[in-house]
Amino acid sequence: MKKRRWILILLLILALLIPGLELVLRRNTALNSLGEWLYKRGRYKEAGKIFDGYAEEEEGAANLAKSRYKQGDYGSAADAAEQALQKDQNNAETHYDKGNIAFMNEDYQSAVEEYEKALLLNPEDDDARENLELALTKLDKNPPPPPDPKEDEDKKNEEEVRNILDALDNLEARERKQQDKQGTPKTDNWW
Repeated sequence: MKKRRWILILLLILALLIPGLELVLRRNTALNSLGEWLYKRGRYKEAGKIFDGYAEEEEGAANLAKSRYKQGDYGSAADAAEQALQKDQNNAETHYDKGNIAFMNEDYQSAVEEYEKALLLNPEDDDARENLELALTKLDKNPPPPPDPKEDEDKKNEEEVRNILDALDNLEARERKQQDKQGTPKTDNWW
């Protein structure tokens, strides 16, 4: 009887110790599990706080973007999605989420681009395909505004200045090469 009691106590200690060790040794995994549990139950604000705790990692930033999206905070959701994509450009799910965020901001051109990236990375994603079609439809109905002629003129001026500076750099480089070929005059002074 005493042996059984000790075995039960030992099992209880192990049952409590294992999650505690996971929390200590694999903190982000444990936090991610808790955040996903809250997210699935519709508690997006609490999940967002947890994901924000390890948003410096790609998975945390991606989950934070989803949480903020569900809260309707599309600006910070876009920032978090961009942060996640800086760490992993080949994450189809994050491109899809970023497309959803752009769609909600009525930036249909960006939404189309993000859905296309998601489909290039995961051609089997039916949701991305359907959302792409929807964004293309919205884009046809609401085309982006025509470019401002003043902006075009400013861009042309900037390009012209860059070309002039590049030409001056090339000229200077050629002159330096000519001077190097001629050699520098030698002096006997050490200073």
